[in-house]
Amino acid sequence: MSQTVRTLIALPVAALLLVGGSSGLAEEPAAPRNLNDYLCKDLMRLTGGERENALALVHGYNLGKKDTTEFDVDTLAALTDRFIEHCLDHPNDKALAAFEKLAK
Repeated sequence: MSQTVRTLIALPVAALLLVGGSSGLAEEPAAPRNLNDYLCKDLMRLTGGERENALALVHGYNLGKKDTTEFDVDTLAALTDRFIEHCLDHPNDKALAAFEKLAK
């Protein structure tokens, strides 16, 4: 497993903070987003840090739904791999629904 994947999975909460964070500058508020609106192909089109943040977000969301903060890095890495393979094979599936199905 690559160090990037380990880092990604080890810090899912950090991505949630980054997504919700503010730089403190006077900016126009971003429109709210809904995780249920994203398709697998939307996630697969992201690159680098954007994809890592999106994957960390769904891992954190999934841990929150399970009401836990405990996780195993290798288990989450395997889930990430299965999710990416699923999305490559089924680009029009809802990304969050696919992730949740695989995470059961």
